[in-house]
Amino acid sequence: MKKIIPLVVMSSLALLNSSYIIKDSPSEIAKQLVFPVTGDQANIGSVWGDERDGGKRRHEGIDIFAAKGTYVVAISDGYIEVIGNDDIGGNNITLQPDDYSWNAYYAHLDKIYVNSGQRVKKGQLIGSVGNTGNAKTTPPHLHFGIYTSSNVAFDPLPYIKTSPKITTPVQADNTEIARAPAPKKQQAPVVKKSSTDKQVETTIKNAAVQVITNAILRKIRIRL
Repeated sequence: MKKIIPLVVMSSLALLNSSYIIKDSPSEIAKQLVFPVTGDQANIGSVWGDERDGGKRRHEGIDIFAAKGTYVVAISDGYIEVIGNDDIGGNNITLQPDDYSWNAYYAHLDKIYVNSGQRVKKGQLIGSVGNTGNAKTTPPHLHFGIYTSSNVAFDPLPYIKTSPKITTPVQADNTEIARAPAPKKQQAPVVKKSSTDKQVETTIKNAAVQVITNAILRKIRIRL
């Protein structure tokens, strides 16, 4: 009974939070997304609310088990909000979908193939399955979570469980990264010379030539 109550409370809070930010039903949203791990061999082995740390906390997401290096993809069009690395999530990515106010969290990744601020397409390769962070002693898997804009987690399973799986990531566009363009190098201004300046330069040159010529002639006379 004691174990059931926390699960009921977590489920109620998740439903309450998600109801404010999701207009469509989970089954409708699932049709619009793609499953975050490619291939048919990926399977969900741990779900929302499972015990962690001997019951001290609950699992705020789902674990999708697959071979290390299996491709992980963007579940929707959007942009990469955060690229992170920490002791818990290891290599992780936060994706902000274009059509939803919540964000998707990918953790324990082996490799990351995107940059912070980069736009991505639904199904585009963003990383690969691993066991980084606190998953070092577990088989490779993707921890996948969904969070509200106020960083409150809710059960992601209903939103991706029936989402179509893809075997090959879609081709990425050469899309922009949200960074300021490098400043252009400024060339030194070109100063145009007036006709008067040109005449002065010509006079000076002619005078210099005359002085040198006279000096040479004097030496010649002295020798003669």
